[in-house]
Amino acid sequence: MAIVADSGAMYALYDRADSHHRAVKAAVAAERGPIVLPAAILAEIDYLLRVRLGQAAELALLQGIANGSLSVEPFRLEDAAACERLLKRYADLDLGLADAAVIATADRLGVRKILTVDERDLRAVRTSQGEPFVLLPADASGSGVLRRRRYGSPKT
Repeated sequence: MAIVADSGAMYALYDRADSHHRAVKAAVAAERGPIVLPAAILAEIDYLLRVRLGQAAELALLQGIANGSLSVEPFRLEDAAACERLLKRYADLDLGLADAAVIATADRLGVRKILTVDERDLRAVRTSQGEPFVLLPADASGSGVLRRRRYGSPKT
């Protein structure tokens, strides 16, 4: 099963000093499926990595994409429409396009797991079928088997 990741979780994965690093890394290691990155959030991830960690982290992200550990999912017309609906429906959360794109991508792919460190906003959002998303690492059961994943992080 795949997991769709948001920018904050990806940053935490690459920054060993981030308070969420260990939990995010463990959640990623426990997953058997690909880590899906919505194309709509790549610039945000790149910005966070480059500005805060430097070019090595930016290049590591690209390496993770190139070696297949990270999968980039295109932003489709249907995602734009879903984002518009999400932004209107959850206006009180002030989600923003990046979070809406993560949710829309997960929903379109039928993926209920989202890798995020932003529980506050994403906890309130439901799938198009009205089900809550599983937010990792917060909802991790701890039953997954840890394995090394080559996502290109220079700081893990």
